[in-house]
Order: sequence, then C-alpha cells, then structure tokens
Amino acid sequence: MKIYRTKVNFLIIVMLYIALRLTDFHQSMTSFWVGPYLSAAINFDWTTFTLNVNWDEIKVFSSLSNSEMFQYQFIQTDNLTLYDYLAKGLVLLLIFAKKIFFWQGDLEALQTLQYMVHISLSIFVITRLLSGRYQKVLFLVLYAFNPLVLYFVNYPFYYFWQVIPSFIFIYWYYNQYKTGNLIYIFSFVFAFIYITRPTVLLLIVLFYILYALRDSLKKALVGFSIFIVLINLAPSLSIGPWHTMYVGIGAYSNEYEIKLSDNDAYNYYKEKTGKEVNSGNIMISEIKNDYYNVLKNRILEIVNENPLMMIRNMTYNVAQSYSFGYSHSINQKIGGYGVVYMSIFLGFMMMLLLLYTKNYILFLAIGFAGGAFTPYYPPISPYMYGSYILIVIGIIRIVDFFIEKRSKKHVK
Repeated sequence: MKIYRTKVNFLIIVMLYIALRLTDFHQSMTSFWVGPYLSAAINFDWTTFTLNVNWDEIKVFSSLSNSEMFQYQFIQTDNLTLYDYLAKGLVLLLIFAKKIFFWQGDLEALQTLQYMVHISLSIFVITRLLSGRYQKVLFLVLYAFNPLVLYFVNYPFYYFWQVIPSFIFIYWYYNQYKTGNLIYIFSFVFAFIYITRPTVLLLIVLFYILYALRDSLKKALVGFSIFIVLINLAPSLSIGPWHTMYVGIGAYSNEYEIKLSDNDAYNYYKEKTGKEVNSGNIMISEIKNDYYNVLKNRILEIVNENPLMMIRNMTYNVAQSYSFGYSHSINQKIGGYGVVYMSIFLGFMMMLLLLYTKNYILFLAIGFAGGAFTPYYPPISPYMYGSYILIVIGIIRIVDFFIEKRSKKHVK
C-alpha cells in the first residue's frame, strides 16, 4: 500500500509539472515593475539592507521579448540608484532562487522556485491534511490542477507568495492544539511574507487571535511579538493605497468615469498638475510623493461626495473575494458586468453555505485574507491568489457537512 501511494504521489508530481509547463506563457509584470527587483537582487547591499538598481540595465531589459526576459541574468554594476518603492521580501526570494537555480535566468529561477513550492504544498495537503478520497480529488481538481491557480504559479512575482500564510492557516486548522512551538517558526515565516506582500497582514492577525483562543494565549502573544519585531526590522515602504483606491472605483459603473486602469490615474494626475507619471518614473521619490498626495485628495473628495457608491463597491468586492474574484479582462472583452455579477452571486452563496455548515473559522479566514484591499479594490485574481486555497478547503468542508448529514439520515 505504501509503495502504491508513493507511485501515485510521484505520478501527481509529474502531472503537476506538465500542467505547469502547459500553462507557462511567460506571464509577468511589465519590465519597469519587475526589472527593479531583478536588478536590486544582484546588487543587494547586505550591510545597509537597501535596494539599489541600475536603470540603464533595466531599460535594456525592457526592450527584450517576454521569453528573452525570462532568460536574462542581471549583472552587478556600480552605476546604482536607491530604489525605495516597494517591500524587500521579493528581492530576498530572488536572491535565494538564484542561489539554487544559478544556471537559469532571473525570472525563470523565481518561477522554478514557485513550481517547487506549489507542488510541495499540494502533495502535503493531500497526504497529510486530507483523508477522504473525494477530498483529495476535489483539492487536486479545484486547486492543484486549476488553470487559474497554475497561471499564477507561473507568474514570477510577489502575488504567488500570498499562499504561504494561507497554507499555514490551513495546517493549523487541521491540527489545532497540536502545533506546539511551531508558532514561533510560523512567526518568522509570517514576517518574511509580510515584507513581501503586506496585504497578508489581516489573515496573520486572525491566526494569532484564534491561536490564543484555541491553543495558548502565552504562545500567541510571544509569537505575535516576534512577528512585530521582525517586520519593523525591514518595514514596508509603501506610502498609502491611494493609487489602488482611485483605480478601484473603476471596477464598477461610476459617475466619475474612472476606469480600472493604472493609466486612468496617471491621466488624472496629468490633468491636475500638467506633469507626466508612468511606471517608469513613479519610482522617483519626488514624483511618487506628489502623485500620491494628489490622488489622496481626490479620493477623500469622492468619499465625501458619494459614500453610498463606496459602500456598494466594498460589498461587491467582499462578496467576490469568496468566489473566483473580479474578472477584469473578461469584463472588458464582453463589454458588460455579467461575469462580475455571477462572481458576486457565487460569493454570497459561498458565504451563506460556510455559515450554514458552521465553518465559521474558514468564513473568517477567507474574509480576512482579502480584507486588506476589498474595502477599496476589487479582488482580481493576483490580489486574491492566497484566498483560493482557503476557498477550496471551504468547499471541501461544505461537501463534508452534507455527506455526514446524509449518512446520519441513512443510519436513522
């Protein structure tokens, strides 16, 4: 039996790798977003823990085709500029990936690391956390082999790493009262992922609260203290969500004619100031600070003028965070909101089913996983990537409930 299981797991690993290769279209962020991370990784200053980039090389990188970008290896140089726009975690992940897969291009190395993590987590869940055959099949179909999930496993950027806190949460969910001193290790992992993608914060806070209530208050407090100390050693350099809040209004019809596009925000700034801003120069501190202040003032005006619209948008966003999310590209292609309303409906149904089946912890986990951005931005797939594994476990638990309920009726 053990040999059989080993063969099955090996077959799943091979099939997962093939599925990943088939969904690899060299998808990535634009060059002026990903390029600074790649340059900062090769030029990282361990003495000052600062990010320094070579813009000349980034411009060369931007001229490459997508496939060439994946093969490109940045080099160490002296002509460097301080880069302080986003958090440092992804840079450290790139350094780690390049140490392991040193023969690969920078983006390809990070992509390969994401392959390994996705396959490892998937195998761990079906072998250690799920027992029923139908549970394992559901997880493999809805998560491990899901093309939407695989698309972002192939997407070498910080979006993928949101899955780690969600996985830890699921591990604890299936092993309550048994995690022991693992919470201290979790705290280090949480801190690292936070400096990679700060939107995971609310789910992490929920984890500590539930751990304190269900396991050990003392360990939860110590673990949370470790987490707080660590994230303050490398604080996030974000200066506010104003750009995201502004374009987020464009997710639904609005009287301001705002569209869900970065360019829409850039155009508004140009109209107000006469100055150009784009993904290439927004990293410059003076431009960045002025740009965010202009958008901040506009957001506050809109909130005062139309609070009901903001509440409506938040409600729609939260509902979709329990579904497959906001399908921006599909919405643009069909020229309507049909898919969006379907996502909203399915999200509300998921919320009701989780509450009806008394899966309160998973209900909270999914809500908190998207809670850092759903009040002002639609849950597009990259943003809610960490939620998918929670949603799939929620679906499995809902199916468990109805199977158990049916079995009890037959027994009676």
